Amino acid sequence: MTVPPIGTGLKPPDTRAALVLVIAACGFLMLPVGDTFGKILGEGGMTPIQIAWGRWTAQTIALTPVVMLLYRRETLRPKKMGLLIIRALLIGVATIFYFTAIRDIPLADAAGVLFIAPLLVTAMSAVFLRERVGIWRWGAVLIGFAGMLLIVKPGTSAMQWGALWALGAAVTFATFLVLTRHMAGLNKPLVTLWWAGAVATVLMGLMVVPVWQTPTLDQALMLLAMGIIMSLGHLLILWAADRAEASAMAPMPYLEMVMATAMGYLVFGDFPDALTWTGCGIVVAAGLFVVLRERRMGPRGPTSVT
Repeated sequence: MTVPPIGTGLKPPDTRAALVLVIAACGFLMLPVGDTFGKILGEGGMTPIQIAWGRWTAQTIALTPVVMLLYRRETLRPKKMGLLIIRALLIGVATIFYFTAIRDIPLADAAGVLFIAPLLVTAMSAVFLRERVGIWRWGAVLIGFAGMLLIVKPGTSAMQWGALWALGAAVTFATFLVLTRHMAGLNKPLVTLWWAGAVATVLMGLMVVPVWQTPTLDQALMLLAMGIIMSLGHLLILWAADRAEASAMAPMPYLEMVMATAMGYLVFGDFPDALTWTGCGIVVAAGLFVVLRERRMGPRGPTSVT
């Protein structure tokens, strides 16, 4: 599951634009690989809480030397600690929901539902951040929700509870993104990412005690690999986000859908049905329209609530 790139806006675009975009693509393509390990662990009987805890613990351990080397002072004295803690709690809960979802449904189905989150952000931003959202973007939001219903298939025998867990992850993740937008520029992106992992590790460490099961060596190695892969993926994304044009980065997250489908088929033998493909296509198209429309229109009114 992606933590979105948040550029600092302090660096000029890199002239090696193609290389930057390739690196960003590599980062986004790595994230579903980490999710694959999570699905394997979940299907093997490990609880989603412990998987999420292991994922964030491994990432925090991997990122700590990097963030301390680059931003030691900012890391130890971040701004708006209370908001950082709330933000970490949201991403922790979203991660638990998502790992619960992919335990029961294919990776591509869960990813398709999760990508409703950017559309939810548009709706939430109009309410909570007082951003002006025009009829075109509202229309895209509604169309995206229609696509999501094709994936979830409510009221039919094909509906699975895992899809509802994925929807819960999308709602929680969207709330996380709205708070992230509100906090943009307060701290370095890498510092914000590290605190999300560190706080989530502590909070989920308390939650995991009642459901703890000692992992086997294979499970421990998978948890470690998941954390390292996702850490590297996020580092590549953050690096690219500071150097690439925002409009060029906009379609990149949807590469996760491609990799999730590929990993689901290669590892688990899952392949989306026609309705799921249609729903995913509608969600992706609506999301891209909203992102590109926002880039075109630029800031429209206040972007945060004080």
